[in-house]
Amino acid sequence: MTVGRGSALRYLAAGVVLCWAAIAFAQDFADGMRAHLDKNYAQSRRIFHALADEGNVRAQFMMGTIYEQGLGVPKDLATAARWYRQAAEGGNPSAQYNLGVFYQFGKGVPKDAAEAARWYLKAANQGHGRAQNNLSTFYFTGVGVPRDPVEAWKWLTLSAEDLKGKGRDIALENRTVIEREMTPAQVQEARKRVAGWLSRHKSGQKKQTK
Repeated sequence: MTVGRGSALRYLAAGVVLCWAAIAFAQDFADGMRAHLDKNYAQSRRIFHALADEGNVRAQFMMGTIYEQGLGVPKDLATAARWYRQAAEGGNPSAQYNLGVFYQFGKGVPKDAAEAARWYLKAANQGHGRAQNNLSTFYFTGVGVPRDPVEAWKWLTLSAEDLKGKGRDIALENRTVIEREMTPAQVQEARKRVAGWLSRHKSGQKKQTK
C-alpha cells in the first residue's frame, strides 16, 4: 500500500499538531506548579482543573491534593477521592497509593480493606515504595487479602529498595520481624518472588524506553 503525497502531508501535519499539543500541556502544567508553589492556589487550581478536564493525570492528581489539603478551597475529601480515582485509573501511581489510603481509613469513601489492597497493589507494581510497604502489612495481617507472610516479606524487601532513610530502616526492621515466623523454605520462596518481580519490572521499563 502506498501513501500519496497529500496523505503523507496530512499525517505529518497531524503529528505536528499532536506534538505542539503535548508541549502546550507540559507548559501549562509547569505554570500550574509554579503558581502552586507560590501558594497562588486560585491560579493553580484554574490551570490544573482545565488540564484535568482534558484527561491530564498529573493535573487530576494535583486537583485531588488541593481538595484533600484544602488549598484555596474548603477541604473536601469526597471530591479529592474523585480526582484521585480519575488519576489512578489513568495509571498515576501516587494517585493509586493515595486512593488506597483513602479506602484503608475511610477518607472520602467507604472504608474498604479489599479495595485499599487493590489500589496499593496497582501502585506497588509500578514501584511505589510506600504502597509496597502498606501492602506488606495487609499480607502479614491478612487484612483485605489472604494472609501470606511470604508475600509480605517480598513487598517489604521491594519497598526497602525504593524508600530512603528512616522509611527504609523501618521496612527492613519489619522484614526481620516477619522472617522470624517463616521457615527457611518460605524465605527462599520470598527471595524468588522478589527476583521474579524485579526481572519483570526491569523488563517492562526497558520496553517502555525503546
